[in-house]
Amino acid sequence: MYGQGRPNYTYTTDGAPGVILHNALGGGWGVTAEQSASSTNQPDQGTVNSMRIRSGFLGNQLGLGVRGQATPWTTVTGYIQIWAWVESNGRIKNNFNYADVRQGYAKLEELWGSLLAGRTRTLFSRGATDIDVLYAHRWGVGFPGNSIDSYGPTQGQVGFGILGSWFASGVVYGTPALGMKNGPTAQLNIGVFDPAVIVGAWTRTRWPRAEAELTLECPFFSSGNKIGKVVAFASALYEKLYERNTPDWQANTSAKGIAYGGRLELGPARLGVSGHYGRGLGLYNTLESSAAAVTQQNELRWIDGYSVLAMVVLGKVDVSAGWGITRVFLTAGDKVLVPGTNYPSFDLLKYQQGFSAGAVYHVKPWLHIDVDLFRASCAWFLGDKQVDYFANSGMMFTW
Repeated sequence: MYGQGRPNYTYTTDGAPGVILHNALGGGWGVTAEQSASSTNQPDQGTVNSMRIRSGFLGNQLGLGVRGQATPWTTVTGYIQIWAWVESNGRIKNNFNYADVRQGYAKLEELWGSLLAGRTRTLFSRGATDIDVLYAHRWGVGFPGNSIDSYGPTQGQVGFGILGSWFASGVVYGTPALGMKNGPTAQLNIGVFDPAVIVGAWTRTRWPRAEAELTLECPFFSSGNKIGKVVAFASALYEKLYERNTPDWQANTSAKGIAYGGRLELGPARLGVSGHYGRGLGLYNTLESSAAAVTQQNELRWIDGYSVLAMVVLGKVDVSAGWGITRVFLTAGDKVLVPGTNYPSFDLLKYQQGFSAGAVYHVKPWLHIDVDLFRASCAWFLGDKQVDYFANSGMMFTW
């Protein structure tokens, strides 16, 4: 990566040197040394130049499953999926690299649909995350993460118009795919998941988080041969949160959101669009604990995002390009000024925007070579900015 460092504090210039006027909150990224330097009175935000050898968007995966027929109409499945990475946590080489059990569930499939219990992917924004995997960063890296020294899977396009669905424990019911053979079909998934707390005041929950996703799919045929399809999706979430120090569950708020989009495949062309809007959602992961999701007065902020990703399949080569933006909206508390000044005490992130491009050469069905680029930018309401460029290349094999 190469580009600007995280914005420093802004200091007063009206006869009070060394007094902090405000600091940038809610976004930005950097390496550990640069983040530490930003806490001192530096003349400017400086630059960052860093190189790493690491795993990509999906990392190393090992999946093990069993499936059997309990009755002629009943299928029972047990599955576990383990992820691992090649890089060290914080670049400290003697740190243990623990395996991450991403999924582990039992699933029952019948004529009436399916019932899954355990740890699996959440439903909210799942369709948008799938677009990123299918048309952009399945074999690549994209944006490495808001801390360049971090370890684990990279972000791809997530955080720049796409909110990652990720994984949680829960119970999910899925209807059968309803529709016509070789025609339009629809499926509804409804789930309850382990509730997430938001650091600050809202650290108590009473009920699981509710999520749902509706998916519509229609294939295209020409002369009896399938030439493509269109997929549309919409999802929603709702979770009640309670203040930690309030008796009888009196002070409460709700995190909620909608996500939507679709993708088109026609011949060699692929196109995916998505959007989301909600309260307390965060930038990268649903209901993340960050200054972008909750104010210093413990108000949940409204956030939205939009993305467009495209890919063309040219024989053994896939060429892709994409754009996305995630925006944060001010609350009444964000606009409160420091006494005696015309500024609030912090500069809140206004948006972060990402452009991606890449090419994958499928040497064999099991061997894939990727080169991808990413331009990430942030802007804050009071004028702070950050722009960085990332170039990635690597290889992945499957079996």
